[in-house]
Amino acid sequence: MNGVVFSKQDRYDEALNCLLTASECDRSSPLPHSSMAAIYSALGDRDGAARHYHTAVQLAPRRPNVLLNYAMFLHKHGPPVCSNHLIGCVIYGYYGTYSLLH
Repeated sequence: MNGVVFSKQDRYDEALNCLLTASECDRSSPLPHSSMAAIYSALGDRDGAARHYHTAVQLAPRRPNVLLNYAMFLHKHGPPVCSNHLIGCVIYGYYGTYSLLH
């Protein structure tokens, strides 16, 4: 069983352990960090969520799903200007134009 399955079953400790192991096995993958961030956010641990979202973005700065997940977290917990800018970066990276937001 993997960490995402455990998290869907609200087995967060087991999910985090699986995802931590996955992140250690493949240090270049942003996915375990993005998933851990979502779990920490659901548990109300903003610092833990922010730390893992930041790591995921560092590992995959042009990956739309990683950036959008982080933007949604920032929109809920951070200054709106940060999430709006990040969403603009995602659109620019995906569509090649930032003018879609304006």
